[in-house]
Amino acid sequence: MKKLLTSSVLALLLTLVSTQSVFAISVPDSGPFVLRVDVYRHTLELNDMLVVVRYNIPYATAPTETVAHTFIGRLMRGATELARVLPYAFFHRGYGHGMFSLYLDPASAPAWGGAYTVELRGNPVLGWTSRGWAVSPPFAATTSIHWRSTATIAATQTLMYAHLIAYADELSGRWGILLTALTPAGKTLSSTGATYFESAIPRLRVMCPALFPVGVAVPVYEDVAWTRSLAAATLAAWPFDAGGISAWLGMPRDDMVFRTLIAFALVFMLCGLIVTATNRTDFAMLAGYGLLIVLAVPGWISPVLVAGVTFLSVVAVGLVFILGKTA
Repeated sequence: MKKLLTSSVLALLLTLVSTQSVFAISVPDSGPFVLRVDVYRHTLELNDMLVVVRYNIPYATAPTETVAHTFIGRLMRGATELARVLPYAFFHRGYGHGMFSLYLDPASAPAWGGAYTVELRGNPVLGWTSRGWAVSPPFAATTSIHWRSTATIAATQTLMYAHLIAYADELSGRWGILLTALTPAGKTLSSTGATYFESAIPRLRVMCPALFPVGVAVPVYEDVAWTRSLAAATLAAWPFDAGGISAWLGMPRDDMVFRTLIAFALVFMLCGLIVTATNRTDFAMLAGYGLLIVLAVPGWISPVLVAGVTFLSVVAVGLVFILGKTA
């Protein structure tokens, strides 16, 4: 019986030792460090509180476990814990430079501007080692907090956009990953940046929609001030007073009528010459329409008239084709 009890104790000790070795992890190369703490109010609703913490946990070689397994972020008031979170692992398993956030709704948010501490603490259940010797879990804390006082949700969104887009640019340089992008609406988070920032700050897309490239915009319509400058220049190039000739022929003073008669006369002449030379009425029709278009573009004749003539010609050709098929 005594031998059986001794064997059981040894087996238990071996289990504990093996468990401790599985969860052993080296402390960071230095630090960790809490670099900056920004506290925003009125993010999702009035009088709530968002704590955004930037950190650095230097590791030349990242541990196998991610930062979500090894470190805990906490907001403390003295010895009382107000909120805690596990940092989000993204680049380099979450080590090096990164951020985490703690959100408190209006019912849970403590007094604004009070005496609080932000901690970044190593997970106490792990066996932390340094050069083979057991040490206490790594720890960093700060009471240096930037209180970002704003009066409205819109003002908070503007401030958060400025701070976070600048931090995204900073992380882009540190990580070698492009976290921002230029869009017609301005600089936003890239798809990669959106994934990280929205994971590190849950509901960020609602808190600060300007950071994201997808949005709703009202289209702007502008009236175009059309002019007849080219038509006026063409009229100025005429070698005679077309309006006076129209009046002499008993036509309205508007020289558009006279110019239209001249245009159709030119078209008929061109078509006649082509038919005489080639005996191809199809070529003659195409050339006639081409000449009408050339004269309509600078305003010599009415584009509406050209469109009407074209429509009637198409109808006439269609009727001839249909009647020819039925004959």
